[in-house]
Formats: sequence, structure tokens, C-alpha cells
Amino acid sequence: MRKNLYTYLYLIIILTISYIFLSCASKMPALYKDGKPLTIIEYDKIAQKEFDNNRFDNAITAYEAIITNYPDKLRASTWAHYEIGFCYYVKEEYDKAEIYFRKVTNEFQEPAAKKLARDMLAKIVEAKNKKKK
Repeated sequence: MRKNLYTYLYLIIILTISYIFLSCASKMPALYKDGKPLTIIEYDKIAQKEFDNNRFDNAITAYEAIITNYPDKLRASTWAHYEIGFCYYVKEEYDKAEIYFRKVTNEFQEPAAKKLARDMLAKIVEAKNKKKK
């Protein structure tokens, strides 16, 4: 009888924890409204919120939407590339991060973004060297 009670209590605890975990998970906000892209500012707000909540893949998706929907907006595209690289850096996916930071340094003209990207490339080298040790 006691064993059944513990099993029942254990099941309730597991179900409660599962419910809490699943209810906290947030799906990606819509990236289009009435079939049209959002504004750059709206995408950026979504990306920042997702990043702040450690949903880095969602943040990357929002930044990619800027690149895809606003290819002629070079400043926004530059910073979107930088931010994607930063998301990959935080995820410790250094090879992917490096691709985006190199693109910022080689293909765009935004001085602040280029400097930050170069700084991040140096940090990637340090992080890779630490992993080797």
C-alpha cells in the first residue's frame, strides 16, 4: 500500500514539474503580419527578447528575417550578421560564430560593427585555445 502511495506521489510531482516546464517554454513570435514582414525595429525587439530569455535559436531566426526581408538596408544587415555571430558565440558554436564575424569584417563598412567583430574573433581564438588545453 505504501509503495503505491509513493509511486502515486512521484507521478504527481513529475507531472507537475513537466507542466511547469512546458508552460514556461515560449514559442517563437510571429515574424510576419498579414503575410508581410515586420519592421526592422520589430524584428530587433523580438530578437533581443528571445536572446534575453536564452532562446538563442529564436533570436537567430529573427535576425535572419532582417537579412532576408531587408537586404538593401546595409546597416541593419551588418548588425544582424554581428548579432547572429554573437548568438553562436554564446552557444559556444565558435565555427559558426566565426563565419558571421568574418562576414562583418570583410563585407560591410560599419566601423563599430567591424571593430566589435574583430574583438569577438580574438575571443573565439582564446576560447578555442582553452578548449584544446
